[in-house]
Amino acid sequence: MHLTEKSYFDDDFADVDLSGASIDGVSFVDCDFADALLVDVKTKGATFERCSFRGTEVYGSTHQGTSFLSCTFERSAWHGASLTGCRLIGSTFTDCRMLPLAIRDCDLTLVSLAGAKLAGVDLSGLRMREANLVGANFSGCDLRRADLTGARVERLDLTGADLRGARLDAAAWVGARLAAAVVDVDQAVLYAAAHGLVLAPPEDPLR
Repeated sequence: MHLTEKSYFDDDFADVDLSGASIDGVSFVDCDFADALLVDVKTKGATFERCSFRGTEVYGSTHQGTSFLSCTFERSAWHGASLTGCRLIGSTFTDCRMLPLAIRDCDLTLVSLAGAKLAGVDLSGLRMREANLVGANFSGCDLRRADLTGARVERLDLTGADLRGARLDAAAWVGARLAAAVVDVDQAVLYAAAHGLVLAPPEDPLR
């Protein structure tokens, strides 16, 4: 199928094969991509708003400056995909295959990644403010300078993750799994405070 318009509203793309297509600056609003093939698709500056991707194959795709706003991804295959400078604000990912994934300089504010398996992915510098990360696996991830302010982090697995410079609320230091995570000094202080520890100067041995 060839896309001939610059904008689509409430269109049905279910079961459509767009594999290998280049989608530049095209807008999709309230469109259905159920079971569609978007394998190796290349998007640039495109917008998908309130679109549904159930059972959609998106693997091997490349996205630059593209927006996925309040979209629903269910049982979608994203492995081998690359996202750079994209906005995924308010989108929901459920039972999606995500590994391996390259994602850089993206805004994931209000995204739901509950239960997502993203172990070992470079998530450094990403904005994940108020995201739903409950039960997700971020073990071994690079989260340096990432912003998780206000995120839901109950049972979030951060085992072995690099958290230096990341912005985390007190709830993360209590509710997430942090074994062997790498933190900076300021974060170590926040961890101690979140667990009720009282920091005090060392006792003078001469007293």
